[in-house]
Amino acid sequence: MSGPDLAALRASAHVVSIPLNSPFRGLLHREAVIFAGPAGPAEWSPFVEYSDEEAARWLASAVEQGWNPVSTDLALPTTIRVNGTVPAVAASEVGALIEHAGHPRTVKVKVGGPGTTLTHDVARVTEARRALGPTGRLRIDANGSWSVDEAEHAIRAMEHLDLEYVEQPVESLEDMVDIRARISRMGIPVAADESIRRWSDLDQVIAAEACDIVVLKVQPLGGIRATEALIQQAEDAGIGVVLSSALDTSVGLHQAGLLQARREAAHPDALDAGLGTGSFLARDVVVEPLVAHGGHLTLAPLELDSSALADLTAPPERRDWWLQRLERCWGLV
Repeated sequence: MSGPDLAALRASAHVVSIPLNSPFRGLLHREAVIFAGPAGPAEWSPFVEYSDEEAARWLASAVEQGWNPVSTDLALPTTIRVNGTVPAVAASEVGALIEHAGHPRTVKVKVGGPGTTLTHDVARVTEARRALGPTGRLRIDANGSWSVDEAEHAIRAMEHLDLEYVEQPVESLEDMVDIRARISRMGIPVAADESIRRWSDLDQVIAAEACDIVVLKVQPLGGIRATEALIQQAEDAGIGVVLSSALDTSVGLHQAGLLQARREAAHPDALDAGLGTGSFLARDVVVEPLVAHGGHLTLAPLELDSSALADLTAPPERRDWWLQRLERCWGLV
C-alpha cells in the first residue's frame, strides 16, 4: 500500500483535545491528531514542545500505522502484559489504587519531583510492596528529577524493597552513568526513558554504558519497524527493553501493543510493558478503549468513535496550529 500525500492526511485528520483524569507533565488535556487511514486509525501526538524534526518521526509512525502497517501475524483479540502505575500520591492511597487496577503483577511507582519528599516516596513504595506481596514486580520512576546524590540516597533507602529497576533517576546521560556505577553493588538495574527521545539517542546510551534497560516508545521512534531495529540493537548490546506509552490514545496504544504481543510470543519472559495508560484519559477516541485490568491489556480491532471525535474536537485555533504543524512536518518525513 502506498503512502498518503499531504492532502490525504489533512482530509483524514481529526484534531482532538482530551481531558486527563489527573495532570501529567503540567498538562490538563492531551492533544492529538487521529487519522482515518485506509488501513485503519492512526495517531500523531507529539508533545507541543517537541521540534518539527522530532515531530516528523512521530508522523512517520502514524503513516506506517494508517497506510503501511506491519503484518503482525496475530489473531485479534490478543492480550499483553502491562504494569500498573501509582502516581505520587499519599501512601494511604496506594493500596486502593492497586486494588482498583486488579492487582497487576508489576507496578511502577512515581517518585521524586515537586510535591513529594523522600520520606513520602519511601512510604509510597513500601506500601506498594506490601500490596503486591513478595512476588510482585516493583519499579520506581523518578522522571530525571533527582541529582546524583539524591538518587543514590533514595535508592539506598528503598534497596530492601526488591526493586525490579529504577527508571530515569537523573536527567543527564553523564549522571546516568554516574548513578549506575554508584549503585552497581546493589544489583538494581537502571532504566533509561527520557534519555531516549530520538533515534540517535540509543547509540549514545549504549556507548556510555548508561543503563541496563531501555524504555522505548513506538510513536517517537517512528513506528514498529523502526522500533524493532532499536530493540535488536539494544539486545545485541545486552540491554533489556520495555515498551512504553507516550500518553497515547487507544490508537497509539494499539500500535505499540501489537509490537509487545509479537515480543511476548517470541520471548515469553519479555518485560511487562508500560502500556496501561489508557485510564489516564477521561475519554478516548475509539468505541472500545484500551484500558488495562489485572496487569493485562486486550487488543481488538480498532473502531473510531465518531461521537467522541466530535465531542473532543479541539478549538479552531488549536486545530489550525496542528494542521500548520502537519504541513511543516510532512516535508521532513
